[in-house]
Amino acid sequence: MARYEKLGDNLDSVIQCVGDEPIVDFARRFVMEKGVEVFNFGKYKGRPVAEVLRNEPQYYDWMMRGDFPMHTKQKLSEIFNRTFLRKS
Repeated sequence: MARYEKLGDNLDSVIQCVGDEPIVDFARRFVMEKGVEVFNFGKYKGRPVAEVLRNEPQYYDWMMRGDFPMHTKQKLSEIFNRTFLRKS
């Protein structure tokens, strides 16, 4: 890290330096676009995760039963809870 001081010393600073889009989960199934988590794979690629979950809540169940990494499922659950359990 001393050789490449511009990179900083954490993942966020490295991502910012190389110009890659901010990631949400380690498997990169979700990425941030304009401050919103969007799908980075499949038939909903490029669509906001919360929007898809509102319109097709069974997609959450499909992903939770699927062969996705635990971190991806944790992030999906966070988005799901924030979407449906938001206090008005």
